[in-house]
Amino acid sequence: MRFTNESADAIGKTVVDLVSIKALSGEEAPMAEHVQSVITGMGLPCARDVHDNLLTIIEPETPGAAIDTLHLSGHTDTVVPVEGWARDPWTPFHSGSGDDRRITGLGTSDMKSGLAVMLHILKQFADKKIRLKRLRLAVSFTVCEEMPAKGKRNGVHDILKQQPGRWAVTTEASCDETCPTLAVGCQGHAVAKIQLQGRSAHSACPENGINAIHAAAKICARVEKMNAEYKTIRVLGDVRARPSATVTLIKGGAAGNIIPEHCELTISRRIAPGETTDDVEKELIELTGNLDGVSAKWTLRCDAPACATDPNGPLLKSAIAASHELFHCARTSWNRARTDLVLFKQAGMDVLNIGPGYTGQAHVAGEYVRLIDLPKSANLILGTIEKLDEWMAAGNQ
Repeated sequence: MRFTNESADAIGKTVVDLVSIKALSGEEAPMAEHVQSVITGMGLPCARDVHDNLLTIIEPETPGAAIDTLHLSGHTDTVVPVEGWARDPWTPFHSGSGDDRRITGLGTSDMKSGLAVMLHILKQFADKKIRLKRLRLAVSFTVCEEMPAKGKRNGVHDILKQQPGRWAVTTEASCDETCPTLAVGCQGHAVAKIQLQGRSAHSACPENGINAIHAAAKICARVEKMNAEYKTIRVLGDVRARPSATVTLIKGGAAGNIIPEHCELTISRRIAPGETTDDVEKELIELTGNLDGVSAKWTLRCDAPACATDPNGPLLKSAIAASHELFHCARTSWNRARTDLVLFKQAGMDVLNIGPGYTGQAHVAGEYVRLIDLPKSANLILGTIEKLDEWMAAGNQ
């Protein structure tokens, strides 16, 4: 165990420093400057591209092919603050006692705590406390995971152009009240935008128009019913995934005295393993049928399908062994959100998520991370890396 419980305060201070830097999607430059300064201050190289993505390569004692690399990755951006914050979300504060000591602030779980753990792992390499034998480590801090911005896209795409790999570990939230879980995959995400066309009329004579908002209300009810009927899907062991669908945006109408002829809905569709965009297209046909004269058309964008860890691969086996050594158990979980795991999986890598953030805290007011989970997650990630390196050093491919 390289990170003791006492190290929670040191890692927590890094969390506080990172949360204090505002870094909405597309506005990550101050965060990139800070993180790069920390890494170069350790004596490690840190490349920064024009979009503010950062990449540090840790070479092993015996470098092999470029693909013999594990990516350790986290995103530097946060969502905008949701309603309900009682205090400034960029002024983190401590509360609680004992094992429930926590830091509250925007991005603590999603995912400044993950970035803090990555920085403290890098410090272990800078201090020469760890030297991998065969496994190359590519540590990246990327932009625009939460949403694209003008002139920018998800930075993982740019990192993958620079460095191939065989494995990837992201540091999104995976902790619960017991210990860090091994998140063995995540949902895919599709976004449908439905445009409805009715006919305008004076609101005094609604029978003369065709109300697009009324049609939108029918679609909302259908989406709610559809979501309630989804079934769970077995992924691995006792890990289950479940699709979801919900309306996240709606806009329409021109004035308070006009029957609306236009309305647009956005549907967020979380895709479970085994589902495809064809399945979503079929749902859209059903959702937009029989709208009492209102016509519908839509666009559908899918970032990637769901992805899952290879249950027989060396990455998961290494993580399970490390977890047993540290916690005397290995517990798996599933991320119902879409994370950057899908992009590494699309690049042909096996993937896994381990992070100190507290499950269920992303995108909520009062977001927090527990200090006790910081060293636990750091040790589990390090243990996984070291055991995978041992597997390679033994001559395995």
